[in-house]
Amino acid sequence: MKKFTPAPRPMAAAVATALLAIATPGYAQEASSAPMTKVEITGSSIKRLAADQALPVTVTKAEDWIAQGNITISDILLSMSTAANADPSTTSGLSNGSNMRGIGQARTLVLLDGRRLSDTTIDPNSIPLSALDRTEVLRDGASSVYGSDAIGGVINFVTKKSYTGASITAKATIPERKGGGETGGFSFTVGKGELGSDRWNVYLTGDFSQQNPLEGGTRPELVSQERLGSAGIAPPSINRGGFAFPANVTLVNGATRNAGNPYFSSGCVAPYSVPGLSNTCTSRIGVREVALLTEKKQGSLFLKGSTLLANDSKLSATLLYSQINVLPTRVALNAGVNAVVPNYPSATITPSSPFYPGRGITPAMAGITNETLTLGWNMLADLGPAVLDYQKSSIRGTVEYEGRLGAWDYKLGLWSATYDIDIYLKSGWINTFGLSDGIKNGLLNPFAVQNAAGQDYLKSISTDGQLVNEASSRLSGGDITASRELMDLAGGKLALAVGASAFHNTGMSVIPPNATLSSFAIAADNQASRNVASVYAELDAPITKTLNINAALRTDNYSDFGSTTNPKLSFRWKPLESVTVRGAVGTGFRAPTLTERYFGASDSATGITTNNYNDPLLCPGGAPGASSGGTALPGYNPALVCNARQPVNSGANPTVGPERSKSINFGIVLKPSNSLLISLDYWNVEVTDAIGQIAQATLFTNPIYADKFIRDPVTKALRYVDGRLQNLGGVRTDGVDLTVTYQLPRTSFGRFGFQMDGTYTNSFDTQVDPGGAWVSSLNKFGPLDSLTYIYRWRYTMSQKWQSNSGDWTSTLTQSYRQSFEDLNRSTTFYHRIDPYLLVNWSLAYKGFKNWNIVGGINNVFDRDPPAANGSALGFAGALASPVGRAASLRATYTF
Repeated sequence: MKKFTPAPRPMAAAVATALLAIATPGYAQEASSAPMTKVEITGSSIKRLAADQALPVTVTKAEDWIAQGNITISDILLSMSTAANADPSTTSGLSNGSNMRGIGQARTLVLLDGRRLSDTTIDPNSIPLSALDRTEVLRDGASSVYGSDAIGGVINFVTKKSYTGASITAKATIPERKGGGETGGFSFTVGKGELGSDRWNVYLTGDFSQQNPLEGGTRPELVSQERLGSAGIAPPSINRGGFAFPANVTLVNGATRNAGNPYFSSGCVAPYSVPGLSNTCTSRIGVREVALLTEKKQGSLFLKGSTLLANDSKLSATLLYSQINVLPTRVALNAGVNAVVPNYPSATITPSSPFYPGRGITPAMAGITNETLTLGWNMLADLGPAVLDYQKSSIRGTVEYEGRLGAWDYKLGLWSATYDIDIYLKSGWINTFGLSDGIKNGLLNPFAVQNAAGQDYLKSISTDGQLVNEASSRLSGGDITASRELMDLAGGKLALAVGASAFHNTGMSVIPPNATLSSFAIAADNQASRNVASVYAELDAPITKTLNINAALRTDNYSDFGSTTNPKLSFRWKPLESVTVRGAVGTGFRAPTLTERYFGASDSATGITTNNYNDPLLCPGGAPGASSGGTALPGYNPALVCNARQPVNSGANPTVGPERSKSINFGIVLKPSNSLLISLDYWNVEVTDAIGQIAQATLFTNPIYADKFIRDPVTKALRYVDGRLQNLGGVRTDGVDLTVTYQLPRTSFGRFGFQMDGTYTNSFDTQVDPGGAWVSSLNKFGPLDSLTYIYRWRYTMSQKWQSNSGDWTSTLTQSYRQSFEDLNRSTTFYHRIDPYLLVNWSLAYKGFKNWNIVGGINNVFDRDPPAANGSALGFAGALASPVGRAASLRATYTF
């Protein structure tokens, strides 16, 4: 298969040409002295005073995010009260993305300078923090302005308009407890030219950082059996072993009993396993051997140039390049019967092997004579943890021209972006066919650490460093917007904005021709594309001095779904100078992304379940969804049908269709004084035909989903559980956002300020089947997404102090999450995750010439994440980092 190479990028050439033109001063005329009193705010294409917004927009300066202890864009996203936390996984190469209202990352539109980054979720850390001026978070859908898929809200990362001079920043976070988790990096910014006097500016900024991995063994207090047991996580010794070291065995002839382990009577082999049920050894490995935090390396460069031309028109161009490496770790390879890949070789041992039980090297087992045995072998002792290397790169260029033609202000833009993800096998991987042959040929001993010959053989079949998947996505398009004032109304000028945009989205996922089979699910080659064209109009009508009405309408045409039209109506009423009432209602439409619909689509297993389950048909007797208590039917291997990870298809679905939404927002803003502001906004979002996956636990516990178990028509063996994306009944949620800011009068001790952003979620219901029952997922895991925490109440609060000289600044930040009902897979145990309060503190000083120094403490009270049985790691990692208390330091020198 030929490596996919994107078509030549004319956009990059256009950006480079524009930047070179900008770098040369031209049209050296006097800049207009008239101040720009109106600006374009996220949520509208009509410029107005920021205070006159009818929509709830939160604007936060970049330096405030830094003062709160945020290091990366992911930190910013997770600290927002309107976002939902997703438990970070050590087995995924993806970072946390934006998930406003908890209704899904794909329903939150992420913009960079007002233009979409992608049609799907991307790693947000591709945006360099050093380039940011501010973030603008629209806490309401903006389908009529930015795209019909802006259902949950819009997060707009706004870069600096210009920069003159040079600065360099070093940053580091050092945990109090040793063992890993340190972060470090640096950034720089250099720029030349003044837009006001020189009429041009060019600046370049770069941001580079690295997070060291944190191994589970370095935080034993998080994974102690006493702590995990408090959350209802059973100790390994009471379970029946599956994959373990030494390997467990079962009779390959399909006997209903588990043959056990040859080392069971001698206590198994510490530290890898302990005796379990049914004469097996149970693995002791888990979070102690897995990275609690993955290793990440990221770097990005952002180049921006602007020049003022004749008639104060403006030409600007940007170029963004990013490279991110994520190295997630899983426990280790398991050798046995793997249902992920068709025709996957079984790991079996025959009586001809010198390592067969009873042959002198391996202890004999009662009842085992000359049968072929199926192995359940975990290879941590020989290979160590299995590590992947996700290499993610992106390049994005834009060219924009702003001008005025008669009464019209207009803006033209061209943009193109390419995102690539290459997946490499970093370490701990081998060719599985070679492994099977090594066992058959007597070269590999599944019951002990390999001798020299075995180690040499494993090296010969190693697939470490191999590229196993390449994926690429490209988005290219253009847009035009124009606005003007039409006529006088009682409250001001009636304003109109119109616009159009079009983009082409294409993606490809390929398997390199030299990729050899390992215990890694390799997707099939895929390629897909679509075109999207849109037109929209917005009318802003100041009916009176106190009442403003805004109406917008957008039509989008998808080449693979047809057209959709979505209106939005909003208002702002200001009966008093200190009171503003605002509201909006609108609809949305989200087509499935290329990834959701096309990539990885197959009619076979694409992976295995996250947890062990009994096959409900072939291992009856246990409770629904249980991993114990069942007995394999005659003729079926208990190692496959009982207490095993079952084959599942959780990939794309070519039959999935679009989803639709309705949103309502109504709020009041009170400003009794210049120093106090209080806003309350009620929001209501309902999504129908929601694209999602039924949680695995739901599939196994509810008998109505028996049709999702796809079986061989003859043997009834489970081919896979159909957990693919599909159009479900829907999601509906409502709640209130609360914002309070208060600036105290200046005192002899300095200036004190306070801000709180909180979200109270009144309801969060999901409907799996159209017309079916609505099930609450509020403060508990729901039937769809078992990784997202939907809290009833959460807030972020900060107190800021600044000295009268302005040299010293202190920021104290608290993030609170309400208690949460755990997943509680066991019907005999109930656990609730405790409320959690995380406190960060920083102190900044800029009294030294050219220096700005910020030092602080993250997690001041050294709070550990609460224990949780709903997390693969055994604790609620979405609440807090397992690093614990850490010192942070950031020093900037300006030349």
